[in-house]
Amino acid sequence: MKHISLLLHLYQPPTQDPALVEEIDAECYGPVSSLLLSTGARVMVNINYSLTEQLARTGSPTLSRLAGCGNVEFTGSGAWHPIYPLIPEPEMERQTALNNEGNRMELGWKSDPEGFFPPEMALSRKVLQVLRRLGFSWTVTDDLPFLTAGGSAPGDWIPACEGIPVFLRSNMWSNRIAFHGDDGARFARDIPAGLSEWLGPEADGYLLVALDGETFGHHRKGGVEEFLAPFLEGVTTSAGARLSSPSDLLGLFPQREVAIPDGSWSTTPADSAAGKPWPLWDDPGVPDHAALRALRDEVLGWARACGCDGVALLADRMLYSCPFWWAAPGRRSDIEVRRGISSMLETAFAALSCTGDRKRMDRVMTLAGSVPAMTGRDGCSNA
Repeated sequence: MKHISLLLHLYQPPTQDPALVEEIDAECYGPVSSLLLSTGARVMVNINYSLTEQLARTGSPTLSRLAGCGNVEFTGSGAWHPIYPLIPEPEMERQTALNNEGNRMELGWKSDPEGFFPPEMALSRKVLQVLRRLGFSWTVTDDLPFLTAGGSAPGDWIPACEGIPVFLRSNMWSNRIAFHGDDGARFARDIPAGLSEWLGPEADGYLLVALDGETFGHHRKGGVEEFLAPFLEGVTTSAGARLSSPSDLLGLFPQREVAIPDGSWSTTPADSAAGKPWPLWDDPGVPDHAALRALRDEVLGWARACGCDGVALLADRMLYSCPFWWAAPGRRSDIEVRRGISSMLETAFAALSCTGDRKRMDRVMTLAGSVPAMTGRDGCSNA
């Protein structure tokens, strides 16, 4: 049997325009949730509480549909989508717990998820140690850093590192679908055929495909009808293929302890060679990254020390990954970086109201002014 795991990642930043959230819900989240509910397909969904909260605020029926999808396996993640290798361990634990609590309230989760989706699939040994300590049964990351480091793609065994299974997303197949997936029925045939050619026609094997859910219906108009629906139907009705989650696969394939390199689903071989495992959020050649991190860490330390609940919640939200992403070359947007800085400053002003510490506020303002995006300077270099 050839097993295909499909994981859809649903997320919007807490600073997103509410009108755009409603637009994406109408184009993507609503149709996808209706499809999953009607088909009962065995699909994995990661929805960060940052999005769940916004859909709940609009009264979207998407949440009730997702809650009714009994065959969907939800994953854990960070509530406001921080890059786990780049935040302190207590913040990883807090973000994970907040995500579980928020989604339990809005989606009716009866128990915590078995698997964990690290935002942007950004992984490190430190993160794996935390996930094992929190009791997760498996996690996921991209296979490209693993292959770049000399590993072989595991189609009939499961990598494990730091005592936790790590399923590797097929970068090749996921990107084929993301950028060229206009015929779902064809991909439902091609993936099992590719597994048969690779592993042998009679051998059991599996493949993990993971994409942003917004690919279907929002980024690619008609993607739900033209790709997702016929793909799910094609795999479900195939005699030699099956939709399975990683939780299903744990009892079917042996595990092998291996080293999992630091990386994300955006890390290229060149990034790995340059020692930049999370280049879109931590690149020494992008001065905004270091400046944003200094500002974030100063505000975070102040927020946690002041002990005010309202300040703590603002600090949770300001950890979202997008300001760093928008500072990276090729996608740079000073306005979006400033949205992140505004979120950090909102947290700092709340801490000021709580503590009255004007000297610390002055330090925060100095750090905010040192971020190149605040002045419109080009903060990128070729380093």
